[in-house]
Amino acid sequence: MSILTLTSTNVIRRSVQLSIAAALLVTASVSAQADEISISNTVATLEQTMTRASQQMIANVKQELMLSLQTQIAEQVFEMNSALEFASFEQPQTTTTLTTENK
Repeated sequence: MSILTLTSTNVIRRSVQLSIAAALLVTASVSAQADEISISNTVATLEQTMTRASQQMIANVKQELMLSLQTQIAEQVFEMNSALEFASFEQPQTTTTLTTENK
């Protein structure tokens, strides 16, 4: 499993947990103080919770995307360096062979 999949799973799990906690809190508050709590306050609290969870999920996805891109770039640079080293190792041998054949 990739890091991105694990992080996404954790973010989704946390979002669900926060939603359940918010729903339980709202239900408990409404049942305990039904006449004192207005629906608008409940909706505002739920919106704030969902906004925070969404912002956290977006931040995590951005971070994972950057890490993934950095890893891909590092792998490509390594492959290019390896190819250049191989080419520079092969170059003198080819030149020596051509010089010997021309004599």
